[in-house]
Amino acid sequence: MNVDSIIHLKIEEEVLQVVRESLIPHIGKFGLLCLWFLVPFFFMFPLLQIGIFGIIAFGILILSAMILILRAYRIWAFTVLVITDLRIVDIDQKGLFDRVVTEAVFPEIEEVNYRTRGFFATIFRYGILKIKMHGSSADFEFHFVKNPSQVHDLINDLRAEHA
Repeated sequence: MNVDSIIHLKIEEEVLQVVRESLIPHIGKFGLLCLWFLVPFFFMFPLLQIGIFGIIAFGILILSAMILILRAYRIWAFTVLVITDLRIVDIDQKGLFDRVVTEAVFPEIEEVNYRTRGFFATIFRYGILKIKMHGSSADFEFHFVKNPSQVHDLINDLRAEHA
């Protein structure tokens, strides 16, 4: 995914890091979707022997699996946290055609913290990054962040630089 197509960088603004969700927590979902795609092939000959209804059922199963795999991949790939030298931009892809983009400049950030909870999160180093904003601004919460301590340190360094 090209971040420039979603956010427009200001003059002399530089993208420092693009943070994606870790793929590890999504392996189960992707595995089930791949299984959904493969199972109709095991029943292809019995379905084809039924006739036109079997062919239609086979096609619907394959097409629905492909759409759901594409949807799950798009949601994972397009949900990112973009950290530039001037601001942070949270891009939440909610569905195929539903995207929420929120941004904040560093002086608006009050607090940054992260949480690593659970066995797999500790082993595979992913967690939840929370960015609390001043006043009534909406807080950022980004789940399944790879190496949340590094992202936490980068944002805090940039906050100190802009203070």
